Amino acid sequence: MQVGCRKEFLHIQETGILADWYGWMQSPVKFASEGSVYLGRQPIYGPRREIRAYELLYRRQASDTTASFQNADQASADVMLKAFLEIGLSAVSPEQPVFINHTRHLLTLDPILPPDRCVIEVLEDVTADRETVACLHRLKRLHYRIALDDFVYHDSLLPMIEIADYIKLDLLALGAGGFLEQMNLLHCFDVSIVAEKIESEAEFRWCRKIGCGLFQGYYLRRPEVVVGRRIPSSRLSVLSLLAECADLESSAGVIAGIIARDAPLTYGLLRLANSALYRRRSEIRSPAQAVTLLGMDFVFRWATLLALSGNDDCPAGYLEAALQRARMSELLGVHYHSSSQEAYITGLLSTLDTIFNAPLEDLIAPLPIDIRFKRAILQREGALGAVLDAVLAYESGEFSGVDLPDAAMRRAFWDAAEYARAMISQMSAALT
Repeated sequence: MQVGCRKEFLHIQETGILADWYGWMQSPVKFASEGSVYLGRQPIYGPRREIRAYELLYRRQASDTTASFQNADQASADVMLKAFLEIGLSAVSPEQPVFINHTRHLLTLDPILPPDRCVIEVLEDVTADRETVACLHRLKRLHYRIALDDFVYHDSLLPMIEIADYIKLDLLALGAGGFLEQMNLLHCFDVSIVAEKIESEAEFRWCRKIGCGLFQGYYLRRPEVVVGRRIPSSRLSVLSLLAECADLESSAGVIAGIIARDAPLTYGLLRLANSALYRRRSEIRSPAQAVTLLGMDFVFRWATLLALSGNDDCPAGYLEAALQRARMSELLGVHYHSSSQEAYITGLLSTLDTIFNAPLEDLIAPLPIDIRFKRAILQREGALGAVLDAVLAYESGEFSGVDLPDAAMRRAFWDAAEYARAMISQMSAALT
């Protein structure tokens, strides 16, 4: 895994993404764009007009009717993150698989979406060179299905045709004659033909008559926009995470530690690990558990998508405050007979309302974590709630409301402040 990680990290450096982020960190910090994220989806129908799949489309805002972007890598990564994390596959497509466009570069990565839910749609400008074909064979071994988008037959594409499960033919671009010619050229291959750009009932019936298996077009249904809540992540933390994944000597413990120092990353990883797509007998409660059970490859793919998608960040001061609260909670946990690790996570997650600029209950309630964390954060119940109560009281200067010695509280507060500054400094050093 980690040799591949290093190669991938170098590619991201070469594309200028890290340089862009470094420049962003030197400028005044802007808060993440508030509110919602958007994703387009267009159904793909079967012969009886039943929905068989959805193609997912990049949308920057709710009013967009087409995908407008400058970087195809970034757009596809953005679509995957929104589908899997910020909106969720259960909302995007409860049962049917989703077709997601892949650039040549993204084909080199193992997808973050599970193979039974994701069809890799290869863009028409991807050539059938040796590396691309090798990537497609690897994805097939991982049980992903392959679709070739906006296809026009050429002998050079034979290696890709032999791998493909679906081939999408654009009726509007090809015309009836060209479409039928493509069908004849492909009849000997074991692929399902998706007829795109169907604009009328007559076209739908004709495509069905000549043997197409799937259908898509404005006549059947136009793309619609699905809405979810933005989950930003710290750019510094993502860079640190990628750097550690690229390090051949890095361990799962180190990587889990980086995630645990960042509230958005912790929140995102716990949502991923506990989602219905990864059915576990028991809930995953910490980044360490998530990294161990999901694997470092998965964490690296997730971090790479965060990098490529260019998610916004929260102000650095908010991040430092989150780290300080988490550390102080960890230090005080022993006085309330709580696990230090659980106290740390409780303190960290309690800062999400500030980081995401959204009500804390809206963020915590849907998170599939132990009910004790939710009750501690939202109702201040149990030992973890008592820890958080003490930390919040001390932060607000209400020292009389804390049943611990002043000296112990002061030590914990200043230790936590020093810890937070050191963590910010260490993460900043990854950029220099």
